Amino acid sequence: MEIIWIILHFIVLGISLAAPVGPINLEMVKRGISSGFYASWLVGLGGMTADIIFLLIILIGMAPYLQIEWVEICMYGIGGTLLLYLGITTIYSSFTKRKILEIGQPIQRNSYVVGFSIAAFNPINFVFWFGIFGSSIHSLSEKSWIVALLGCFSLLLGIFLWNLNIAFTVHFARAFIKEKILKTVNLGAGIFLTVSAFPFLFRFLKLIL
Repeated sequence: MEIIWIILHFIVLGISLAAPVGPINLEMVKRGISSGFYASWLVGLGGMTADIIFLLIILIGMAPYLQIEWVEICMYGIGGTLLLYLGITTIYSSFTKRKILEIGQPIQRNSYVVGFSIAAFNPINFVFWFGIFGSSIHSLSEKSWIVALLGCFSLLLGIFLWNLNIAFTVHFARAFIKEKILKTVNLGAGIFLTVSAFPFLFRFLKLIL
């Protein structure tokens, strides 16, 4: 019974991690609107790949190395620049005459890389993985490493299910939404991504100056 509880607990924790509105979810929505299911899903898979790498870093005990100053500088600099670039290009595409649904296919090819980059260089992810989840894994490992690994897989399953839910929802909903609304959603996503970049860039400047 305890094993079932642990599985359900970490699936819900995974969904809770993935559900809040953030750069990954907005990028999934944006690409789902313009390119459909696979483009949106690939963003989610890219983000999950970064999550798996963070998980492995925790399990093999390398987390302290990520707190080195030059690593933090790279993380904030790359993360902030990436979010700013995505935000500006998204806002620009909202004001072009081309229809959102026609912008389409070229965006799909780099969706996985963009999803991975957003998650890998997002300091907020570090707070979760090396803070909240790191302590949870430590408490589970005291019981047994099998239980700890089960918790890890359950968490990743929760993230996967949420990403799949977003990709499906956006893919099927976009056919029923008018072009003007699609562009408004796209513009809102672009503004949010741009605003999200500034705290990272300010932190980056503070570290190098």
